[in-house]
Amino acid sequence: MKIKLDPKKSAQENAAMYYEKAKKIKAKIPGLETAIEQTKAQLEKERQRHAAKLEEKPEKRIERKKEWYENFHYFFTSRGKLVIGGKEAKQNQLVVKTHMEPQDLYLHADVTGASSMVMKQGQQASQDEKQEAATFAASFSRAWQNQRGAADVFFVKPGQVKTAAKAGEYLAKGAFVIRGDREYFSKTELRLAISYVGDKLVIAPENAIKKHTSAYLIITPGDGTKNDAAKLIFKKLKEMFPQAQFDIDWLLQLLPNGGSYIK
Repeated sequence: MKIKLDPKKSAQENAAMYYEKAKKIKAKIPGLETAIEQTKAQLEKERQRHAAKLEEKPEKRIERKKEWYENFHYFFTSRGKLVIGGKEAKQNQLVVKTHMEPQDLYLHADVTGASSMVMKQGQQASQDEKQEAATFAASFSRAWQNQRGAADVFFVKPGQVKTAAKAGEYLAKGAFVIRGDREYFSKTELRLAISYVGDKLVIAPENAIKKHTSAYLIITPGDGTKNDAAKLIFKKLKEMFPQAQFDIDWLLQLLPNGGSYIK
């Protein structure tokens, strides 16, 4: 290292000059160290913020052709019978007035605010299939939002479902009057399975899904919101099916309203 000396000054004066400079530099070091640490902390904060933004970046929306029944709550029983249900009052009307036929069964959770459902060819269904349908109907009722563990579900034939009330009776939009005896499935557990089967995300009672795959998640009513549940379920499904093409919007269309606990 070269030191530049002032020839007009004595050796002692040159030494004193460099001593003073060294003192000033040394005095600045703590401040420089603090500034360096603050800069590092700021850079780390920016890195974490950027990483969080990348993680929250929405999945690319996947365009796909939907079957007609995918506009409703739906599943296929373990023996292949289609069950559909309305997602709101207008769809409840559509399910009953347009899609219910004489050989079907109508089912509904015995809860205010439940989906009106139709089991296609339901009068030929086994008791196991009816139990699956009952589980589906119980799960897509307000009982899920209320975090109940079970609900009663009834079945009737199409002719027992009336779309008009008698004089003096009140009928809310999307509701129906049921006449005659009902077949009840009491204390039906609220519990659904979710998986990716073929080229579709599916949600159904466990017995219906495990006919097709052993890879699925089980959900039951839980705390939080539907969106919170969707984020967690989506992450787990992506880990289970890394090559599958689906987005979180698709999942949100399938889930019951309210929070979900993943088992």
